[in-house]
Amino acid sequence: MFIGVDHGTTAIRFATPQGRCWMLARQEASRLSAEEIVERIAQNLGHDIIDLVALSYSMGDGLTHIVRLEDAPNRGLVRQDGAGLHVGGGTRVFEAIQASGWPAILLPGIHRASDIDPRLKVFSHGMSPEKVGLAYGVFRGKSHSFIVCDASSNTVTFAVLQGQIVAAIDAPIFAPGLMQGPLDVEAIRDVDSGKMTANQAFNCGGILSKMGRANLEQCLPEEESLALESLSLFAAMEINALLVLSRDRGEPNPDIFLAGSPAAKLSRRVSGLLGRTVLPLHSSAAAVGCAWIAKDVFDGSKSILGLKVDW
Repeated sequence: MFIGVDHGTTAIRFATPQGRCWMLARQEASRLSAEEIVERIAQNLGHDIIDLVALSYSMGDGLTHIVRLEDAPNRGLVRQDGAGLHVGGGTRVFEAIQASGWPAILLPGIHRASDIDPRLKVFSHGMSPEKVGLAYGVFRGKSHSFIVCDASSNTVTFAVLQGQIVAAIDAPIFAPGLMQGPLDVEAIRDVDSGKMTANQAFNCGGILSKMGRANLEQCLPEEESLALESLSLFAAMEINALLVLSRDRGEPNPDIFLAGSPAAKLSRRVSGLLGRTVLPLHSSAAAVGCAWIAKDVFDGSKSILGLKVDW
């Protein structure tokens, strides 16, 4: 059996290439032992022999290619800190897979050292490793040239053209998500005055955060409508930014997809804003894509979307 692991903002998802998926909240994962995590994975995905696990962890900025878990320096990170919520659940899952004895590979993120369009290297980080899984799932089943906007707690958009990842716009750079977002002038002033750290400002820089809401369930109907309308607008703007790049690279009509928990609610509005079809992806798409990476690497693939496999 092959397993893919999506290290998301609020939960960690485990899936097989066939689409069987199990989700573990990061808060809950932080309270479990390695043995409990491994046991729950086996219970929820089946008790077959594990041939290979494809793991995503944190920012993945210490890697440029796919490596065995045991060969990854510093868990594939330049530094342990970074933008985002630090709960401890992802680390527990990493340690559980590491201790399980299961064969495992670690996926890289996309960053300045990656083989992408050099003009995008002005930014230090483009996307985290689970987005590589998300991209591969779309590539494996739907398209070879496409843009995906993953808009939920935060917003990350990337382009795959002719089967290779060429660009990514990370959450602290452009479009806000529901909870996290880039630092505006007010946030910069709050950081400079010592009111909060830069990471705290990022974690409360999203659309709902600015409205004083923790999630969509807390919103009044008109608040939810405004939040989703804002998220749709920013998603469309970020997709359009990468459409400019795609046209410049000779791909004027890549397919467009939306990922993230609100994708089904956003797709019609984003389609209207862009004037073209935008298809939503399932919430387990990144984990399933990671599982396909595990299978194809096991079967001998030397490269995944332009990312070298370290044999």
